[in-house]
Amino acid sequence: MNQNLKLRIITALIGVPVILILLLGLGVDGVAFFAWVISTGMLLEFSKMFLTGPDARKKTIALVAFNTVIHAVNDWFGIGLNPAFLGIAPVFIFFVLFLLWVPRRGQPTEESLSQHFRELMAVSFGFVYCGWFPLLMVGIREMPLGKHWLVLTLVIVWASDTFAYFAGRAFGKHLLYPSVSPKKTWEGFMGGALGAIVLAVLYAHFFLPAPSAVEIAVIALTISIVAAMGDLCESLMKRASNVKDSGSILPGHGGFLDRFDGVVFALPVMSLILWLIF
Repeated sequence: MNQNLKLRIITALIGVPVILILLLGLGVDGVAFFAWVISTGMLLEFSKMFLTGPDARKKTIALVAFNTVIHAVNDWFGIGLNPAFLGIAPVFIFFVLFLLWVPRRGQPTEESLSQHFRELMAVSFGFVYCGWFPLLMVGIREMPLGKHWLVLTLVIVWASDTFAYFAGRAFGKHLLYPSVSPKKTWEGFMGGALGAIVLAVLYAHFFLPAPSAVEIAVIALTISIVAAMGDLCESLMKRASNVKDSGSILPGHGGFLDRFDGVVFALPVMSLILWLIF
């Protein structure tokens, strides 16, 4: 067992019980807090990769502060904001704020305006990706048997990742997407999906008796595919930013983006599935 794998296991042994307490033991408020923590961590890492101008620190603070306001309004006041509004409204507001951020005195250069606009595009996407997607945890938690559907989502994503790691090391030969992620293989992906399906069916057997095993298997396969896409998306961002890991706060796992890249892609899809079911 290599050192990195040992660190991954130790971090999981500490982190998983904490996550389960937040998701299962502390109700909607626990889920809301968990969503805010991971969205804040992801936004900080995202900003570090894509905000590089002289105002990067100020823009990062504004981004994180606005994310906190959105999460707080949704949780504390319980006004049931429409999920689409939570994703679209902040993007519009960022356009206005970044327009006002352009210096009104003097003449900004084409280079500075170009960088400013690129950062506007980045943070608009970053807020939806890092801020809004995690907030969907609260919506899932409030559905019938929502706490178990939420845990099931995490089980599928992380089982896919874990089984893919071992299947890829043992059987991996055909690269999945070498231009973005040179180590991921089709064999790893299929092993991850199969492992996720088995664990998902077992979990649902005890906690979600209504859907059939076939329906759970289809859901698990769908979420596994989406989680793999999320992983590749984050790999693309890291390659574009020339970084190996998005952070180092989670020993053996990297940063928040490294650990939750598949989760944030899976949440909108699981939300849609549950909306269709209920």
